[in-house]
Amino acid sequence: MPPTEDDPRFEDLDWNEIQQSKRTVTAERAALAVGVALLALGRAYQELSAGLYLIGDWRPVTLDWAFLLAVTVVAAYGAVPFAKRLRRRPVSLRGVLRRRPAVVLSGAFVAGLVAVGVVGSALGGSPPLRFQHAYHPPVGFASTVPPQECLGVETGGPFDRVCHGTWEYPLGTNERGHPLGFLLVEGARTAAYVTVISAAFIVPLAAAVGVVAGIRGGVVDDLLSSYVDVQLCIPALLLYFIGYAYYGPSLLLLLATFGLLSWGGIARLVRSEVIQRREEGYVLVARSLGASGAYVARRHILPNSTNTLVPAVFQLLALFVLIEAGVAFLGFHEIGTYSWGSTISESINAAVAGQLQERADQPAHKIWWVSSLPAAALTATLVAFKTLGDGVRDALDPRGDRS
Repeated sequence: MPPTEDDPRFEDLDWNEIQQSKRTVTAERAALAVGVALLALGRAYQELSAGLYLIGDWRPVTLDWAFLLAVTVVAAYGAVPFAKRLRRRPVSLRGVLRRRPAVVLSGAFVAGLVAVGVVGSALGGSPPLRFQHAYHPPVGFASTVPPQECLGVETGGPFDRVCHGTWEYPLGTNERGHPLGFLLVEGARTAAYVTVISAAFIVPLAAAVGVVAGIRGGVVDDLLSSYVDVQLCIPALLLYFIGYAYYGPSLLLLLATFGLLSWGGIARLVRSEVIQRREEGYVLVARSLGASGAYVARRHILPNSTNTLVPAVFQLLALFVLIEAGVAFLGFHEIGTYSWGSTISESINAAVAGQLQERADQPAHKIWWVSSLPAAALTATLVAFKTLGDGVRDALDPRGDRS
């Protein structure tokens, strides 16, 4: 049934807007151009300064530049359109946020995760190895597996020492004496890299394939659908291990293998939504006014598909974070790249390998903070992505708020 003038989907069916969109520079394109220009200047400065530090002690590598470019893309085509929609419908969007405070908390958590990824490398530095402070307990707790040098209050006798936590290491330390706070921040930075790069490059690729297959149909649809079917049959983990054997561990390799082989489900969802809605009245009216297929998909089909597309995208991003943590837990990651998965495995490896030496008879739960804190951070991230996906779906739904 074609929408009426009171339907939110009808507001874009305007000849002047369609023609103007073909000629004007949108806010999204302007933001992207400014961001890319700033990145180009930063890259040129680094090259001209013979690879010196760009900011503080930070010397960006290829993965860092890819992340910054991904942040620019997400900000231009994610944050800018969301701000425009918020200005257009402030009451309904803010109403969703008031009714669902968990969405606000999840959004703040994910925003903090991305902020850590952006500024963590520039402001943070790797602490030195301090084996004499290994397995220092957190503040408010005590450990019967005390470090060689206990900085907190020490009780007990020479053979049953008990070390209490200190504010110098508020969250405790691991087997190398690294503070758990540092490891949590570095794990968040790795998760932010995985999330933002996937959202900027993998999700648009999946959406583009689904839109082209659904709008063009025929042979194009058959070829793209067949490619997606074949792609989903290739085990990404096996391909990563093959690349690992030839090129060594790399976060960029992990993103390339799992990202390029895991977007088929999103493409299928987009294709099914395009096929379902391409014959509806408001789409036919827009096409009759001269709108191109890309314009129709961007302004009419995809906005009306958020109820299925947005949660699937956020679930895919959460899955990528979980996969990265799982691969790091197994030990197939870069040594210099800290991950929540590798931190979780440390306490288990310490107990199994007998790295506690004279304290090998102590159970692994005596150093619970080494695995529990990053596991809690990983769980909170997955829950935040799931909750935020549902909230963004409701906020972007052009058919009105959901009760």
